[in-house]
Amino acid sequence: MPSKAVLYKEVDGTEYSVDLPLTSSLDPREIRDKLGLPSYIDLKYFPMENAVVTIWAAINAPEMHRQYPDVFEKKICDNPIPALLFGGGAVKFLCRSANSGGVLSRNIKDVDFIVEKKQGWKFCKFLLNMGKALGTHFTSFATANDRRFSGWRHGERYRVTTINGVTKEGIPTITVMDIFCDAINLRHKIELKDAFSRYREYLYTIGLEYLLLSKAQFITDTEKEDSDKLKEKGQEYRILSYPYYDKQRIVVGMEEKDVKDVCAVFLDHPVGEAKGIDAQRLRKILKDEKLAMTVTLNLRNVIEHPDVLARWLSRSEVSTVVDRIGALLRDLPRVDKKWDKPWWNTAVETPAIG
Repeated sequence: MPSKAVLYKEVDGTEYSVDLPLTSSLDPREIRDKLGLPSYIDLKYFPMENAVVTIWAAINAPEMHRQYPDVFEKKICDNPIPALLFGGGAVKFLCRSANSGGVLSRNIKDVDFIVEKKQGWKFCKFLLNMGKALGTHFTSFATANDRRFSGWRHGERYRVTTINGVTKEGIPTITVMDIFCDAINLRHKIELKDAFSRYREYLYTIGLEYLLLSKAQFITDTEKEDSDKLKEKGQEYRILSYPYYDKQRIVVGMEEKDVKDVCAVFLDHPVGEAKGIDAQRLRKILKDEKLAMTVTLNLRNVIEHPDVLARWLSRSEVSTVVDRIGALLRDLPRVDKKWDKPWWNTAVETPAIG
């Protein structure tokens, strides 16, 4: 193994490197227990280990200048920074079935966070110093592209580059980490300001309801001919049933990874019960008819394709998921709109069809 690894090299020759092997002064399993997180959370993934430590460190940010004075010369902030997970990392926090040995377990290559806008830049700067304080295992840095991306978003969103794994040869790999502020603004804008005060209750995630919305908000359209590409990949089920749209195009919903994550939420959590999915809360959030249309189309599409769910689930598990989604849909607002062109934000990056 070499003594140093170059993680990234800028066009101007600037290098971001790290000494090898990577170091860590903390045990993620011990930190998981300190946070009161479930023991089923799968820490074999490098990003999940780092997520647990990052959450703990952000909550303890007001004391970091005392614990690590050589790194943090001044007090970072007066109050804890609730850094909430969303995406696949949040699903692993909230759903046993999405972890190792679970029927809906899947690999994740990164984690994404959302923080309050007033703490966004502090959290970003904090991430850039974590490796110096806690060990190189937690190294993050901002490339020129990251800085441009963050600058253009005016405090709404940040991006840093971080280590997300180590090869068999011991060489670190990197990925981009997204940090959203106050809202998840993708196909639809989902405000999450009320989630930050409940971070312990939500197990340091955005919570079940917002997690479902963040998954089921995905939608795009494409030329009708692309349906053949989807069929070749076994993804024709992603074509949403919406007869009012432009006849020359098709409307496409969630990717497979998001379908699996949505299934994990419904498999592991009842609708309307304590510690379950709060249908009335979702109904209140879905006052935005455009978001409500997308979410209900995606959820309805899941229960219309039990054959797809059977790829991962037993017959009884499929029945549980379908019944719970059906029960939720009966409580969600019905949107009677006949849009023939996109009702969602099209100015976002879209994964290639097929």
